[in-house]
Amino acid sequence: MSDAKQLVEQIAAEADATISDPMPEGTVWTRPGKTVTVATRVSPEHLAAIEDLAGQLEVPVSALVRGWILAGLNARQDETVQSAIERLSADVQRLRELVA
Repeated sequence: MSDAKQLVEQIAAEADATISDPMPEGTVWTRPGKTVTVATRVSPEHLAAIEDLAGQLEVPVSALVRGWILAGLNARQDETVQSAIERLSADVQRLRELVA
């Protein structure tokens, strides 16, 4: 079992054991990680491939897909005209290789 998986299981066990305990005095309640669910459609074949990869990596499918989405967003965050041209050039080269 991976170290990350063991850590998650340990934290979950601690949370379960203290679920009925009152919050410590002075604790401020926040929801910094508030998220919104986004739905998308993929073919059954693509879903099977995603599930297979997630299983190999021992991560949930949602975490894998979320990572891909965030990586895509981060890749474009600081994009300049020059970096966009370089990216497009690399994409064109990849297309040429695929059709060759």
